[in-house]
Amino acid sequence: MKIITIEEHLTGAPINRYMADYMAQDAPYMAAARVKGRPLSPDPQLFADLDHLRLADMDRHGITMQILSCPVKSQLLPPREAVGIVRETNDYIMEAVRRHPDRYGAFALLPWSDPEQAAQEAQRVKAMGFHGILLNGRASAGEQFLDDDRFLPVLEACAALDLPIFIHPGAPLKAVQEPYYSGLGEEVSARLALHGWGWHNEAGIQILRTILAGRFDQFPNLKLIAGHWGEMLPFFLSRLDQSMPQTVTGLQRTITETFRQNIYVAPSGMFDYPQLKFCLEVLGADRILHAVDFPFLGNDGARAFLENAPIPQQDKERIAHRNAEDLFHL
Repeated sequence: MKIITIEEHLTGAPINRYMADYMAQDAPYMAAARVKGRPLSPDPQLFADLDHLRLADMDRHGITMQILSCPVKSQLLPPREAVGIVRETNDYIMEAVRRHPDRYGAFALLPWSDPEQAAQEAQRVKAMGFHGILLNGRASAGEQFLDDDRFLPVLEACAALDLPIFIHPGAPLKAVQEPYYSGLGEEVSARLALHGWGWHNEAGIQILRTILAGRFDQFPNLKLIAGHWGEMLPFFLSRLDQSMPQTVTGLQRTITETFRQNIYVAPSGMFDYPQLKFCLEVLGADRILHAVDFPFLGNDGARAFLENAPIPQQDKERIAHRNAEDLFHL
């Protein structure tokens, strides 16, 4: 059985040289969540070698293909800097794909701080062969999420070009971080604000706002991908429909219908069968992709999770590779 995993990050990209100060300002507590030897604290150079070490690790664990991405907040870059840096990084990623086209695909970054240029970059990366876009956190350096009107040109371009947008978690708003997550000890507070809860909640809110703003009514072909089993949303869809029916939202479809038709989910290393079975029941097997969240988590167990899953073989095949092949035209 082929295994295609879609949330697999790389280190050493050109944009990383420019991001340290911006990331420190955005989430100064990030370092406290990266204590060596703790879970989700990989060596930053782990498998930066895309030609030997990573491929050997994939072979060792039975991973056929990875969809590569660079998990940085390109939206923090000022417009005057963003376009050139993002283009350089996308070129770097695509070079790796072209060296190993049967092992890698890729999500591109966009210069979100300049939406018009971001829409143009979307056209460029589509022509280059990228399979989608990765957005790490909110779409702006401020308080704007993806639903904000300023990002309409980007959504329109991605829908027209058939470029799914992977909504990757990012650090929560500063105004939220302090009252919600602080005061529990430095490392606990940092981890709670980030990969313990906060950035998953933030990603879920961004997706939900995009639904409620009617962006999928405007752009029916727009597709989003949410890791970590949908960033909490699938488990609350029935409540959202109960609280906000179409008579309240004015949307053409219910929230659940929109989610099922326009959004894909992936486990992102949360290899737990209760979540898998729940998402199968609520969303269906054709809406689930496979993902490890490498190198924050290792590839060990990714194949066995599906091979041993208590689900029909045809569903295993869909999740393992067929859905990705259909979505990304592999």
